[in-house]
Amino acid sequence: MLRKTHPPMSLRAAGLALLLALLLALGACGDADPGAAPRSLADEGEPGHTGNDRDSYPFGAACGWEFASNIDTMNVAFPDESAKYWVALIPMLPQTRLRIDGYYPDARYFSFNVYDPLLRPTDAIADAQLGPADDTGRNPFVDAAAPWGDAYTAYVDFAAKPDAPAANTIYAGEMRLGPQAVPQPLLTALIYRTYVPGAGQDFDGGVGLPLLTLETADGDIELLPTANCVEPLLPTLGDTLPSLGLNDQLENSDVIDDPFLAQPGTVPLGNPAAGPNVFYGLPSTVFNLLRGFLGLPVPAEAESALPLPAGGGFLSNIHNAYLTHLFSRSYGNVVLIRGKAPSYRDGQSALGSEQLRYWSVCQNDLPTQRYVACVADHQAHLDEQGYFTIMVSDPADRPANATAANAIDWMPWGPYVDALLIYRHMLPAADFAQAIHNVPQGTAPGDVMGAYLTGSAHCQREIVEAAGADPAAIFAACRAYTEALGG
Repeated sequence: MLRKTHPPMSLRAAGLALLLALLLALGACGDADPGAAPRSLADEGEPGHTGNDRDSYPFGAACGWEFASNIDTMNVAFPDESAKYWVALIPMLPQTRLRIDGYYPDARYFSFNVYDPLLRPTDAIADAQLGPADDTGRNPFVDAAAPWGDAYTAYVDFAAKPDAPAANTIYAGEMRLGPQAVPQPLLTALIYRTYVPGAGQDFDGGVGLPLLTLETADGDIELLPTANCVEPLLPTLGDTLPSLGLNDQLENSDVIDDPFLAQPGTVPLGNPAAGPNVFYGLPSTVFNLLRGFLGLPVPAEAESALPLPAGGGFLSNIHNAYLTHLFSRSYGNVVLIRGKAPSYRDGQSALGSEQLRYWSVCQNDLPTQRYVACVADHQAHLDEQGYFTIMVSDPADRPANATAANAIDWMPWGPYVDALLIYRHMLPAADFAQAIHNVPQGTAPGDVMGAYLTGSAHCQREIVEAAGADPAAIFAACRAYTEALGG
């Protein structure tokens, strides 16, 4: 076994066999040398992990990342249209760790999260927390004058998180079951996310994907380096398969306005009185579904009485908090939400002066977890009061006054009975008290968020069109309709 170099082929084969036994966790070995000291892209002369090995294995077969989010086939776990996710399944072998060698991308945000078997994040690290790989490097998420492209090195440690975590390190050794911390099983999912790439960039932000290397815990011996890649094997065979255009077809779907062949409110599916809910974890989601969509009178005490785990789920991001609005077609062919827009990182203001790093609203389907469409902060049209209004309907039912000129952002409903609008807040500033992150479980969101809380309404196309061009007046008319239904 060689130190600081590639292991011989026999060791590579043994490592590969082990990983196949552990659900093909990291993929095949490559000819790259991820053990070499990371270099700045300014020194490389071109973006990405340069060298003859880049994407040298066909179809992404040797990539350390196994899956990537995809609008056609991997549009699950409630993703965001302005982001891309890459997933690796990591075997947490004793006395080992994972090394991540990457470059700061040209993007609004990037991070690494690790997950437990309930798809809850157990630890994470964000861009601004990652120090450069050497003294000459600079982090553009901390230093506004720094260019993107300098190198960083991060680690996934397979131990419990200590009181004083090591720099550039996330910990995957424990998960929580209620108040109890228990050891994590021998496999964890690692997700790399980027949001809002720079102008003209792909979602990798112009720097390629980070390289993953399984090594001994002291870093002396590389056990399994992986090849550099543009895209992983799944689901697009290394980005060689053409797009199916599935989401475009779903967006253009028109569903009968009255799918239950009944007057609004006569079918007990959906609750117009249900307000927005903060996502805390899987248990709260189940109870919100029982109350808000099935209309069952489940008391709040029932939720708090069950010793179920919280802390996220659905591969959520530690740096995000989510507010959900659940609607049903049984109450109208138009739905909408409205709230005051927080400021976001726009590249123009001083670094860190924004209330949120990012916010968005996505129209999702609850059973399939797909997004149909999203409106990101930089895409939203605000009225004179600084409020955004998001409206959802089938294309055939889109009101004529649901236009950007009227400060209304319209999204297609999709071929679903439900509409699940997810409002995301990311990395709030310390002084932004109204962020979703600051709403304790058991507290009404409006008590904390104030004007930044999104109100919601069911509606009908003719009511929207009769209300004129002012989005506040439209929302008021639709609220009156919703309240008449019992909401």
